[in-house]
Amino acid sequence: MRKVTIAILLVITGITISFARDIPRTLYVLNGLGRTLSKMNLDNKTIENDIAIVGDIPNRLYTREDKIYVLNSTPASITVIDAHTDAVEKTIVLLEGGNPYEMAFVSENRVYVTNLLANTISIVNLESGDIVYSIDVGIGPEGILVVNNTAYVANSGGYPDYSASTVSVIDIRSDKVTKTLRVPANPQALALAPDGSIHVICSGNYADVSGNVAIIDPYGADDWTAAVVDTVEIGGMPGDIAITDAGKAFLSAYGNGSHGFLYAYDALTLRVSNSVANPLQVGKGAMTLFFDRFENELYVSNFADDAVQKLDPNSGDILDTFGFGDGVQDMAVLGPISSSDPWADSVVAFTPGANAGFGQNFFPSNVLGPPDPDPVLSSVNPSSKPQELLSLGHGGEIVLAFSDNYVVDAEGADFIVFENAYYIGGDTTQPFIEAARVAVSQDGENWVEFPWDTTTFAGFAGVTPTKDNQNPTDPNVSGGDVFDLADVGLSWAAYIKLTDIGDLKSEGAWNGDFDLDAVVAVNSQSGQPSLVAAPSAADMPKMMTLEQNYPNPFNPQTRIEFVIAKQDWIEIKVYNLDGQLVKTLLRGRYPAGRHQVRWDGKNEESRPVASGIYLYEVKAGAHRRVRQMTLLR
Repeated sequence: MRKVTIAILLVITGITISFARDIPRTLYVLNGLGRTLSKMNLDNKTIENDIAIVGDIPNRLYTREDKIYVLNSTPASITVIDAHTDAVEKTIVLLEGGNPYEMAFVSENRVYVTNLLANTISIVNLESGDIVYSIDVGIGPEGILVVNNTAYVANSGGYPDYSASTVSVIDIRSDKVTKTLRVPANPQALALAPDGSIHVICSGNYADVSGNVAIIDPYGADDWTAAVVDTVEIGGMPGDIAITDAGKAFLSAYGNGSHGFLYAYDALTLRVSNSVANPLQVGKGAMTLFFDRFENELYVSNFADDAVQKLDPNSGDILDTFGFGDGVQDMAVLGPISSSDPWADSVVAFTPGANAGFGQNFFPSNVLGPPDPDPVLSSVNPSSKPQELLSLGHGGEIVLAFSDNYVVDAEGADFIVFENAYYIGGDTTQPFIEAARVAVSQDGENWVEFPWDTTTFAGFAGVTPTKDNQNPTDPNVSGGDVFDLADVGLSWAAYIKLTDIGDLKSEGAWNGDFDLDAVVAVNSQSGQPSLVAAPSAADMPKMMTLEQNYPNPFNPQTRIEFVIAKQDWIEIKVYNLDGQLVKTLLRGRYPAGRHQVRWDGKNEESRPVASGIYLYEVKAGAHRRVRQMTLLR
């Protein structure tokens, strides 16, 4: 997801966008002893060492959007680095003496930081640099993992016996501990398995208790809360964990001075393939692991060898070794980031509807950039992460803008809207629909809405599941809902508006409100249209005005007025809130100018209809307008 700065109100407006150099897909490496950062271009394997200086005792490395974050134990701080320039942007001071250990993002600008010696979580605002709140957890918090709206914190339990080893479960929306789980001795790190379970490395007491993995089911208790449901005996003293999309779990151990070790087991069946008795051997001082899901490759940092090794996760074979700085300690990948891409670039406005809220802690980045890239997702297994989705709420509306490119009309679909629709139970004839109306604009003020049909849901977004999120710009395989500008008579568009259909039509049992994932231009042109080519009169929407009916509420009849800019074929229809046609009031070709028609509250059979809210729709060629009116008997 790409970073865009906006001002957030009930309606969000005001955009600040700056572009810098493009960033290739890059592996960043933290050199613990050298107190520096290195990087490697993953396209050509070019390495640059010591690109930035970090804290005296750096601990962990993170990347997000176009920033690199280094968590330092001493001095307690976060070093923030601009990935475009490799320059230190700022240093955020943390709890003195807390010994920050790990951190995790819990919103667009907030992180949780575990304080090993303070037994707390600091909530840090990355924008202001302030510690805004502190959460008491267990003894010696170290690893942290955020899954959806829940944080899991590994509390090591206290040296030397680690007798108070627990995992704290925190609701990140309320910043409150909701449950504490007992686990084996000395939990260190956590990872998410493909089946949704949380795997917790418990390193043992470095004496007579050896390593285990605790398995947490987020809904395993009788009350559907988190519970420890199993353990896996590994042996040794594992310190980090990574789980592949195929469900193979790897654990790293520092080793014996000659080699570092990797242990392995199946995260789905819990069958151990490589334990302390037959470990995979890697470089000296194996520390952290990183699974590159896009290339299906596993990386391990070798602290004593000043190197990173790349492995085949299927065979465990070492594919390559890369030398970096002094004391390679941690790794993270960023990019690629381009100054011009096919994705919507910014949020111009967001008006939440009733029951909105899901995903707003990660807004706006969760609706910009590509759809959830998780390879395990499919048309029957959709994304459900607040980091990736924003619920518009009942009748809510969002406006997205393209600024470094714009959508153009070409052959076939011109843009795709991705929502987490999916096929129920594998039945590809019955999608789970959360629909939204779609409109486009060239200036952000005058809108043209795509025609829709409440019977078939044609013309809505939120209807077609995402089938292949690895090729999101190819409508032949990607899924999602496709739209062609030719259907509304525009040659280009720079703005897209999505409006949850609210009470217009019930999409079916259990369906909720529209959850936006991403919008991508299939056909686009770089730059800004006003600078590339001035739009001709033929490019502009054929404007039409639809007035509110009068009187409203009404009984027994009401007047509907509309204005069209040129002669056109006009249809005016009345629908009930179930989307059923009640009455066609007008159909024919009319000249430019103001016109009116009356409705007497009767249906096609000339029978009076019941009191209630009705929709009246005016179509002028490819353009349409809809308003509500109320009949009171």
